[in-house]
Amino acid sequence: MNNEELSERIATLEQTMRQRKKVLLAFSGGVDSTFLAVIGARTLKQDFLAVTVDHPCLPRRERTMACNLAEKLAIPHKLLFLDQWKIKGFQDNPPERCYLCKNALMGVLLQEAKEGGFPCLMDGSNAEDLNDFRPGSKALEELGVESPLQALGWDKQSIRMASRLLGLPTADLPSYACLASRIPTNSPITPEKLWQIEQMEDLLHELGFAECRARHHGDILRLEIAQHAFATIVTTDNRAKLLARAHAVGFRWLTLDLEPYCSGRLNPNPPQQ
Repeated sequence: MNNEELSERIATLEQTMRQRKKVLLAFSGGVDSTFLAVIGARTLKQDFLAVTVDHPCLPRRERTMACNLAEKLAIPHKLLFLDQWKIKGFQDNPPERCYLCKNALMGVLLQEAKEGGFPCLMDGSNAEDLNDFRPGSKALEELGVESPLQALGWDKQSIRMASRLLGLPTADLPSYACLASRIPTNSPITPEKLWQIEQMEDLLHELGFAECRARHHGDILRLEIAQHAFATIVTTDNRAKLLARAHAVGFRWLTLDLEPYCSGRLNPNPPQQ
C-alpha cells in the first residue's frame, strides 16, 4: 500500500469522525487507539475526547505512556479509574473474564460520554481482532461501542504504516494486554500476583526486551520473549538481574519458554507458532 492509498483511507476515517460529530474514545496509548485518537483530535478538535481508564491490571508504565502521548500529540485527554476488584467474578478469573472487565470498563466510559455530551463511544479494535479470541468484543457489541478501524478494514500492518506516515511514535510498539492475561484461566487473580508480574515485566523492559510476557504459574514464573532475544537474555548479567528480581518478589523458580513470545498463549485455543 503506497502513501497515496493510505492518505485516501485516512480521509475516509476522518469522514467517519465528522459524521459522528462528537466522539469519546477508549484510549490505551497503544498503536491502534493512538492512531485513531490523532485522527479524531485533528478532525473534531474540542468535540473529541480520549479517555484512559486506569485499573489494577493496567501496568503503571502504560498508564504513564498514555498520558504522556496525549500531551505530546495534543490529544484532548482524561484519566478515569475502574476498581476491578468490585466486578463480580473477576477475581475467579473465569474464561469470560475479559468480557466482565470490558463490560465494566465500557460502562465507565459510557457514563462519562453521557455526562460530557458525547453521543458516540469508540474503541480501537482493528479488523484482525475479528479472528482472535476476544470475549470482550461481545461487550462492545452489546453496549453499542463503535470500532471504525474494524468496520473500515484496517489491519495492524496498515495501521502501523499509516502511523509512520503521520510520524507517530507508536508505529512500531508491541501489542499491549492487561496483566491478568498473564495468569492462566481459573487461577485466581490477586493483587500480589499482579504486582509480581508487573515487577518482572518492568525489569524485562528496562533490559531492552520490548516483546515479552511474564506468565504466572504459582511458584514458577515463565518468561516469553521474542526469538531474536534468546541469546541476549541468558547473558550472565541479565540472568543475575532477572533471578534476583524473581526471588525478591516471591518466585521460587524462573524459567524461559523455549517457544518464542506469541500473543494469546494462555487462550483456550492458543495460536500456533
